[in-house]
Amino acid sequence: MFDAHLHYAKSHPEETLIQVLKDNGITAFALQCIPQMDTRPVTPDALRFKRRHPGRCFVLGELSRLAWALFQDDSPALAKNLVAQAQALLAAGCDGIKLLEGKPDIRRKFPIPDFDSAAWLPFWEYAEAQGIPLTLHLNDPPEFWDKSRMNPYAIQQGWFYGEDSVNNQEQYRQMGAVLARYPNLKLQLAHFYFRYDDLNGLDALLEQCPKLRLDLTPGVEIYYSLSDQPEAARAFFIRHCDRILFGTDIGSRAAIATPPKPLDPLESAPRVRLIRQFLETKGSYTLKPDGRYLFNIPDRRMQGLSLPADILHQIYETNAWTHFGGAPRAVPEEGPEELAASLAGFGRDTA
Repeated sequence: MFDAHLHYAKSHPEETLIQVLKDNGITAFALQCIPQMDTRPVTPDALRFKRRHPGRCFVLGELSRLAWALFQDDSPALAKNLVAQAQALLAAGCDGIKLLEGKPDIRRKFPIPDFDSAAWLPFWEYAEAQGIPLTLHLNDPPEFWDKSRMNPYAIQQGWFYGEDSVNNQEQYRQMGAVLARYPNLKLQLAHFYFRYDDLNGLDALLEQCPKLRLDLTPGVEIYYSLSDQPEAARAFFIRHCDRILFGTDIGSRAAIATPPKPLDPLESAPRVRLIRQFLETKGSYTLKPDGRYLFNIPDRRMQGLSLPADILHQIYETNAWTHFGGAPRAVPEEGPEELAASLAGFGRDTA
């Protein structure tokens, strides 16, 4: 199995992550880098990890969040800097770029320009021209803007987005404008783009953008919604069987905790089980709470998709190899160190 969306940081630690992957049958993987403690980069460590696991580890590096404040009043300088960051990540051995900038919590904390603004356009143009794999987290479950649809656990965690947060429909408008201008972006839309209630809209988007892919990383809300429309969901998965990526988000909670904490194998395994049970089960089944983070909720009756074996093989493995382009890029001898030095000096040499 190829997990196209998981996370690594030294705080996991490495041996724990490797054991989790082995226990869950994951033989290839893409590390999606997100800063710890909001601004502490993890990409240099991920590249060192990649070097120790050749042939099966891809790394999608992060953009520095310091850039948003540093250049917030200077769109031309920010635009130039974003392209320079992309070039530096690739030169250091990254296979692509992870963008968490569309998550509402991140836009609350940092002055990130609209995705269709002049500050972003050279970045999108460069990524499309170079065929760079991008992973975009845009929005969160739509329920998080409607408290009446949220489960009590989600409300307790503070995941309701009020008027102080970016509007999810406005963010979809922004990225819609980007994709209309750059339809050949090699874009992995995390968490099913949080558009699981609009399969017709996703149909149109996939038709418009031939290199776009959806990944299956939970929130559990994705699976609730698709389970409630099993015939439409099954037809969608069969229709787009070459455009869907298996991904678990293993390691995300440990990586973003303040302070960071070790990876919890007992929180990781249910992520794999949630996805596989939904895709493979024929008929109804009961989803049990994991007792931790992912779905700390009462029992829920679900309807599985019972996808054919050849389609499961595409989703679990083939599609990711195609999306990331075969073998991982080589990590230059001094790549991680040069990238770490560049990030440490950020803001002092930005002309």
